[in-house]
Amino acid sequence: METPALICDSSSLISITDACLDNLFPYLTNKFNLKFIVPPSVEYETVTHPLQANLKQYAFSALRIKHAIYKKNLSKWDNPGEEIKQKTEEILKIANNMFFVKGKPLRLIHLGETEALAIAKMYDIKNLLIDERTTRMLIEAPFKLKEHLEDEFKIHIMVSRDNMQKFTELIKGITCIRSSELVIIGYENGYFDDYKEMKKEILEASLYKIKLSGCSIRFDEITEFIKSISNL
Repeated sequence: METPALICDSSSLISITDACLDNLFPYLTNKFNLKFIVPPSVEYETVTHPLQANLKQYAFSALRIKHAIYKKNLSKWDNPGEEIKQKTEEILKIANNMFFVKGKPLRLIHLGETEALAIAKMYDIKNLLIDERTTRMLIEAPFKLKEHLEDEFKIHIMVSRDNMQKFTELIKGITCIRSSELVIIGYENGYFDDYKEMKKEILEASLYKIKLSGCSIRFDEITEFIKSISNL
């Protein structure tokens, strides 16, 4: 794929649109010739299901994502094909049979992020836009995820090293980007410049809003980044 692309997971699309920052998509597209790709399962999770099921708490985000797709600020991945479906099923089966509690497999990832990974793998797309912490940790640091889950739920988790190795090979080369990092990239490239002397405050407020909308950025990460700007 010649145009640089990011595969979008449901979590980041919800965070960004809930924070009313979806103008980042066309801004960064124009700035860097980027393409933000929405897999069919992600569109279903973020738009079709919330609107069809009349889920009022998700309607605002769903309508903004739908509008962004209509305006072509987000690119639908139509017709994934049988190969993508098979790769999605393969990744889903491996990932959800990696950790075990009392002999039972722990379900770690869902269809949206799995289909995104399958498309990324098969079409050599390097960047996955994802806020969901479990999947991101599974990709970046599976043993840390194991420790985190054990600490959080006070349970012992067994690991299938064979499936962990298979999963690691499948997602090799994919980099996770959070919506907070997308906001920071926007800031560094002029997205908030219209706010002039308030742009640092707007950035900080945006990062807090992104976090409260679901992004797994820590409060201390926000504080440290804002401090780093102050020291420039």
